[in-house]
Amino acid sequence: MTSPTGYAPEPTTWRILDVAPAPAADHPDAWAFHGIAAVDRAIETANLGYDDLARTEQQLVSGMLHQEYAEKRRFVAVLDRADDAAPTAADVVGFGLLAMNREQNTHTADLYVGVHPDHRRRGIGSALAEQAERVAADAGRTTFFGWSLSAREAAEGEEALVPATGAGRLPADAAGVQFGLGRGYTLEQVERVSRLDLPVDPEALAAFEAEAREKAGADYVTHTWSGIPEEWYEGYARLMTRMSTDVPQGDLDFGEETWDAERVRVYLRDRADSGQRLLTTVAVHAPSGEIAAGTSFLLQDGLPAFVFQEETIALKEHRGHRLGMLVKAVNLRELVTRYPDTERVHTFNAEENAHMLGINVALGFRPSGAEAALQKRL
Repeated sequence: MTSPTGYAPEPTTWRILDVAPAPAADHPDAWAFHGIAAVDRAIETANLGYDDLARTEQQLVSGMLHQEYAEKRRFVAVLDRADDAAPTAADVVGFGLLAMNREQNTHTADLYVGVHPDHRRRGIGSALAEQAERVAADAGRTTFFGWSLSAREAAEGEEALVPATGAGRLPADAAGVQFGLGRGYTLEQVERVSRLDLPVDPEALAAFEAEAREKAGADYVTHTWSGIPEEWYEGYARLMTRMSTDVPQGDLDFGEETWDAERVRVYLRDRADSGQRLLTTVAVHAPSGEIAAGTSFLLQDGLPAFVFQEETIALKEHRGHRLGMLVKAVNLRELVTRYPDTERVHTFNAEENAHMLGINVALGFRPSGAEAALQKRL
């Protein structure tokens, strides 16, 4: 093939492929998901020094199979092989992830692009982003969300990128953010990534729990479950719905996401198929029987050293009773008791969410990175 000028272009060394779902992580058709997982681990290790935050092969395969509430597309950049053989996991040098809600916020699309550190500055990230954005735009999506993780926030006095919220600061040379800004995205929000190294001081933890219980009073009773009992699905769905409306969102063009019992059921099935499980504590308002607050840890089979602190919320009508501290302290106590091999906990919180950050700091969490929330409106 020659260019219009008559000069032969340089040979193409990589190409982008659509990724089809695979029935299981150990199936031959799952080669692309193994490649994505390997690239993700390399990115996180280069960025943070560890790969706790990288997606596993099983998570990637399960996520693609579960499309009940979002249409998902996956793309990989693979190196061309001299022998013209079919690509393998080892040929994957970059990936794009795209998710588009089916029922609410149907004007939005979530995009994430990753390129192996050894293959950057070759146009791979731009090509993956263009592919994902084109598919989203063709589907009628007009607001794109993207995220970029940095190893740290900017120090005081350092040149920094500041989000529209004014809370949080990223180093001015944060590559992922600069990539997004160059593609027309705006920096809307910064989330603090925090880490808690275990074990914790049991006496201090007991004191936090006792203080919170005293403030909550007898009207609030806690329950802790591995998973979530079916009779509590509706109450938990209410918490998840309010996570989309009651937590700081900045100016992200994102409205309410309604959950019901069936969506909780599908969510738990997806987690199980991903090799994950929840440890959940809720505070129930005894007079009404309503779940007033809740929090969960997400554990990964085969990776016992770390867990993720998932959603924590107290409904607005029940705030002022220290329920956030109560459910977090109880769940942390249960984690240490039930899973003594856990060494660390990771969590993300919007920098403007001073109340939840204060609880985390009191419990011993320390900053370990920062994540940018980026937005592009067509």
